[in-house]
Amino acid sequence: MKRYTLSFIVLVLAIGIPFFLINPGQKHAMSGDERVNRETLNDALNEAIKIAKTNYYKPIEDSNEMFSGSIKGALASLDDPYTYYVPRREHQRAVENLYNAEFGGLGVQIYYDHRGFIKISKPIPNTPAARANLQAGDYITKVDGKQIHLSEKTGMGIDDVVDLLRGVIGTEVTITVKRKFLDPFDVTLTRGRIPINSVKSTMLDGDIGYIRITGFIGSKRTEGTEDEFNKALETHKDAGMKALILDLRHNQGGLLNAAYHIADAFINEGVIVSTKGRRSDFNEAYHATSDVLCPADIPLVVLVNEFSASASEIVAGAIKDTRRGILVGQQTYGKGVVQKRYPLPDGGSMSLTISSYYTPNGTSIDEVGITPQVSIADEAPDEIEQIMLRKADATDTLSNFITKWIDEQHKQPEEIPTDFSKIVDELPKLQQMLEEERIHVSLKWLKQRVERVFNLYVGIEQIVNLEYDQQLREAIRIIQADEVAKYLNPPEAVEPPSTTQANTPIVPDEATAEE
Repeated sequence: MKRYTLSFIVLVLAIGIPFFLINPGQKHAMSGDERVNRETLNDALNEAIKIAKTNYYKPIEDSNEMFSGSIKGALASLDDPYTYYVPRREHQRAVENLYNAEFGGLGVQIYYDHRGFIKISKPIPNTPAARANLQAGDYITKVDGKQIHLSEKTGMGIDDVVDLLRGVIGTEVTITVKRKFLDPFDVTLTRGRIPINSVKSTMLDGDIGYIRITGFIGSKRTEGTEDEFNKALETHKDAGMKALILDLRHNQGGLLNAAYHIADAFINEGVIVSTKGRRSDFNEAYHATSDVLCPADIPLVVLVNEFSASASEIVAGAIKDTRRGILVGQQTYGKGVVQKRYPLPDGGSMSLTISSYYTPNGTSIDEVGITPQVSIADEAPDEIEQIMLRKADATDTLSNFITKWIDEQHKQPEEIPTDFSKIVDELPKLQQMLEEERIHVSLKWLKQRVERVFNLYVGIEQIVNLEYDQQLREAIRIIQADEVAKYLNPPEAVEPPSTTQANTPIVPDEATAEE
């Protein structure tokens, strides 16, 4: 396959080009028994919905939901977790976030506070919001005159606010802003092109480059993950990078083509990944090119864990099989199948598994995952504390405590508090509040949770946190001890110092709504 051939095949989430699911010319090319059976099933569906509308104990206001449910049921009958119906709003979000890697909007990250009001976390640089001097801590109380408040009474959710703020590039939107110590004021903004970032990078001590990829997005090579990655890599090389850590932890996948190009930046020959389906046109081999962006004399360590899935496993598998670098962390998730998105007439789409994929050695990692050369579990709370932390996440106590503290410490209009150390002394109070709800969390892990949320709310981007990141610390140690070659030769995996988990259900990392 040529490197410059665009593919619309994806792995966890995918945006495909429209295909006819049924050839109109073959619409009636069924046997008599098949036609009778199909007509009978259609009649049964319509009759079931009619009976439900008449006799269900609650009013059914929109029977279209039941017809949508029948699509879900049809796809669910295939018993494939990656084949499913995608509602219209979710499909549109996927088009913007995954395929286009951009949207029309204002350029703010938002969240809701303990009272259900929308606050700005961080204006994104070089966007309409930044140029209008919107600030972290500003409340958005209205959008085009519509009151914004999240509650059961209003029925408004965060996605509804996203819908109001996003729109066609070049269109105007007026937001009402409430800034502490000032009267509310209106700001009219013209929606601009807001890129979606999937790459974060920094230079660590010892001239070690660090690049984290959160997802593989963007169908155009000049936009999205590949473009961000290439720029980050060049910046590190210009700064004298001597080794590279590529972090694919919690990366649940994305576009196959984007993953292929990232792997191709390290590998100069052979097949990076191949796919095989029931239809021959889904069989493809993605070959490496000689255009290597990260030369072989740069030691490479790839961080993976049980939430590294799909497209991230393609990259990890290619690097391990070709022995271009070593994997450090935990057994990956094990999703070795490919999906394609087919748009449907209702504005939604269907995600359909069309093929399996194979690493350069011809291995299918589906339901197996990839074992790193250096298996090491990250430092984590024990099982009971994890349960307690999940309970804390399920309540509003933690986030309410943080937002209230920020509000109380916000003394000047343009000086939102950003010093996390000042809230640390208050954590015993939060711990006591949680204990009153029978949630018992140690201060160590409570501090980690609070710091993550605090940074999100005040617009601080903390790319790495070595205090809690044992896997990253081990990757740094291996590089500094010049041990990468030791794990590559011989290539057998090192016995893990602690147990790993495979095939753990994927859960999303914490995310913010970017507008």
